[in-house]
Amino acid sequence: MAFALVGKIKGRSACHFLRDGEQIVGRAATSHVRLPDSSVSRTHAKIVLDGGKVILTDLESSNGTFVNGAPMTRPRELVLGDVLAFADVELKFVESAPAAQTMFSQNGSSIESSSVTLEEIFGADGRVDERTNLFRILAEAGELLATQRPLDELYEMILDLVEKLATSDKAVLLLMEEGKEEPVVRASRLKPGTASGELVLSRTMVQKVVAQRSGLLTSDAQQDPRFQQQQSVVSQGIRSAMAAPLFDNEKVIGILYADTTDPAFWYNKDELRTFTALANLIGVKITQARLAEAEEEGRRLAREVQAAKDILAYILPADLGCVLGYEIGTYHEPCLEVGGDLYDVKCLEDGRVLFLAGDVAGKGLGAALLVSNIMPIISVLIDESRDLTELVRRLNRQIYLSTDPIHYATLFLGVLDPPTGDIGYVNAGHNPPYLLAPKCEIKEVAATGTPIGMLESAPFAAGHLTIEPGGMLFLFSDGIPEAQNADGEFYEEERLRNVLCRERDASAEEVVAHVTSDLDRFVGDASPTDDITILLLKRTLAAD
Repeated sequence: MAFALVGKIKGRSACHFLRDGEQIVGRAATSHVRLPDSSVSRTHAKIVLDGGKVILTDLESSNGTFVNGAPMTRPRELVLGDVLAFADVELKFVESAPAAQTMFSQNGSSIESSSVTLEEIFGADGRVDERTNLFRILAEAGELLATQRPLDELYEMILDLVEKLATSDKAVLLLMEEGKEEPVVRASRLKPGTASGELVLSRTMVQKVVAQRSGLLTSDAQQDPRFQQQQSVVSQGIRSAMAAPLFDNEKVIGILYADTTDPAFWYNKDELRTFTALANLIGVKITQARLAEAEEEGRRLAREVQAAKDILAYILPADLGCVLGYEIGTYHEPCLEVGGDLYDVKCLEDGRVLFLAGDVAGKGLGAALLVSNIMPIISVLIDESRDLTELVRRLNRQIYLSTDPIHYATLFLGVLDPPTGDIGYVNAGHNPPYLLAPKCEIKEVAATGTPIGMLESAPFAAGHLTIEPGGMLFLFSDGIPEAQNADGEFYEEERLRNVLCRERDASAEEVVAHVTSDLDRFVGDASPTDDITILLLKRTLAAD
């Protein structure tokens, strides 16, 4: 049985089909069920479809999740007809409509009054006249429309049709290309023994074919004044020529051209009509083929993006475990399908804890690839060196040598001694984290070096700080202070510091939730402009 959520969002009809497994409902671009409404939290709720059962869970959303008007306090199994409200967005839980079935009449009587066979149409008795030839060309054109072929192969098939339709010494297919004023030759066909020459259509004639969406015919090019400025026409002895627009029912995408040098033959108006009709079919087919290739390219990119998401999901930890005497809170949301922010927490063999947060320059796949490079290198280097400055120097050189100059990353790398709360760190150009004392004194942890990968040999210095019992260290990417609302205003660090002071007594996860909720309220319906990442370490009790 298939299920869906149907309703309206901002007055527009919406339908979200549910798939097996877990899916997140929220405003974030990465949500499986995306609800673009400012009242909805980025990650608002979770739906799990398993074995015909559908379980809904609220994810501590800011404005709540309701089923049939009642607020949710625990996971609930849905039944058909339930009305779900995710904040201000109301959707109904329904069964997806089954596919329509074809039905056939049981009445055995026939209603045809006449019939014709393909053999009769295509002259199976060997007779080939002008009408028979036209039928054959139309049949081949229909086959051309029905098949999916690469564009280069399609162009050659088009010229095959032109040769069958019109006796020609030269047949040319030209297409309009973005950024170019004149159409570009994409395929051409010359009669054996014919000199290649140049395309003989004048700019004026090309503009007329394109602007008027009409075919153009000359029965005697040697005497036609439209060709008088084209000396190649005279020199090549062209007698008759046709040009027709490739019109895809929306715009002219190119021109189909044919000419002949036979002094005993010239094209007539009927042939021009057929030539122009064929050009219209070809224009439609080329547009369809381009769209099909674009769709396939989109699917290929989607597969690459999904592969990148899978890799990052493996690299970026989902479970940071626990550190005795500390709470850890995290949040990560890319503004595109994949992002360039990174974070990690790793327990070392000597009992210390390595943690990091970083931000790769740029967004999307390029940034994600650099993230997938940085994280494994750090894991290897930390086993080889306990000196943080040496580790970062080696990491910097490796990234510099393996990327171009525009790709670099800011990075805060720290090692925590849990019993004392002491932290040694290197801040390679990252946003200064906030160190909060129990009474909400906030200190910024300034940079001690440049971003990694920017310079081959860059100096890095180590710093030291201590998290007091009840205090916390808040690391974040610049996607938070630089987030903008619909009016173009920035969230800014002062507002972030105010939230941290106000919620300093809450647990680490609650502090993170308060920050992201406040950020959601500020941003509203505005699209995200950068990745957002938070890593929060809060010391509760001195570790034993």
